[in-house]
This record gives sequence, C-alpha cells and structure tokens, in this order.
Amino acid sequence: MAKFLKSKTFKRIVISLFITTLVCLTLSFIIYNGQYFQNWLNSVYSPYKQITVIGWFLLFAYYGVCLFCLWQSNKKDSNYLFLFGVQVFTFAVYEIALYCFSAYTLAAVSSILSVIFSIWIIILLFKNRQYALMSLLAVMVLLYFYLVFRGIIYCSLEYGVWKA
Repeated sequence: MAKFLKSKTFKRIVISLFITTLVCLTLSFIIYNGQYFQNWLNSVYSPYKQITVIGWFLLFAYYGVCLFCLWQSNKKDSNYLFLFGVQVFTFAVYEIALYCFSAYTLAAVSSILSVIFSIWIIILLFKNRQYALMSLLAVMVLLYFYLVFRGIIYCSLEYGVWKA
C-alpha cells in the first residue's frame, strides 16, 4: 500500500482530482452568481435543477478521467495536456459568456474553438494508435457539437432574422 501511495500513478490521480475539482468549483461559483444563470435557474420553465447539478459534476468527473488518461499517455513530443487545457479553457469561456453575460456570439465562437481543439486531440491520438482514449474524447466532441448548435441557435434568435 505504501508503495502505491508513492507511485507516479497515485500522484497523477491526486493531481488530476485536485485540478478538476478546483476548476469545477471555481467555474461553478462564477456561473452560479451569474445574472442570466440565476434567471434561468429560477425560471418556471427550467428543467429539473437536480439533473443540472448532477450533470455538471459528472461532466467534471469525466474531465478528470480524461485528464488522467491523457497524462498517462502523454509523451515528450506530444502536446495532449496543453490542447486539453486549452479545450477546457474554451469551454469555461463558453459557460461564462452564456450564463454570466448572455454574450451568445462569444459563446458560439468559444464552443467552435472547443470543437476544433477536441478534434485536434483526437487526430493526434489516432495517429499514435490510442483508440480507447480517442473514443473517450469523442464523447466530448459530441457534447461540443451540441453546444455549437445551441449557441448558433441562441445567437440567431438574439441577433438574427428570427428576432421580432
């Protein structure tokens, strides 16, 4: 047991858990205090609040697993962790832009950047024949495609031809 606690794997698990928890709590605090998130959360038409909260923390648990797996497979010549960090940062910009400022154009642009960086990571993983990790990150690409679609719809509703 003492050998496992001193191993690199255990240290990576702890650091991955610490990083994702810190990012999750910071982003949660910023977004929860956002004016537009409060309006959405307290709206009559909002979905079940428990599902939103559970889904939020499950998303960051998924990010933690992806971070740990990318860190395990990271080599000196690959830049998986940097691309993953940029991709998480663009997701954070998306969430802050949407729920704190209601800036739909910025949210759409940042979600498109999230898709680009996620696909870039998947291409690098495919070239290095890491198919399991590639399929793990493909789920995030699907989520980001949904966010792009939703962001473009919100942007067109706010600024586009659908506005009456």
